[in-house]
Amino acid sequence: MVQAPQHELLSRIGTTLVLTAITEDEAFTRALFSAPNVDRLNIGPIPTNKILWDQPHEGNLFEHLYRQRALQLTVKA
Repeated sequence: MVQAPQHELLSRIGTTLVLTAITEDEAFTRALFSAPNVDRLNIGPIPTNKILWDQPHEGNLFEHLYRQRALQLTVKA
């Protein structure tokens, strides 16, 4: 959790996969929408682990959380 004055928050949090903002401040909400360092944005009390697969980015979220590895083996004759 980052505690900071609202006008400093986006510059202080760094890059984040999921940000949940509970706010009614429309100017702050617009700033959150345009923040390039936020990959997924929830406005309101939405659990950060709630996934909606019809959202374009949700499938890619798992690529950041889990390492994918290719594996090839030779077959001994």
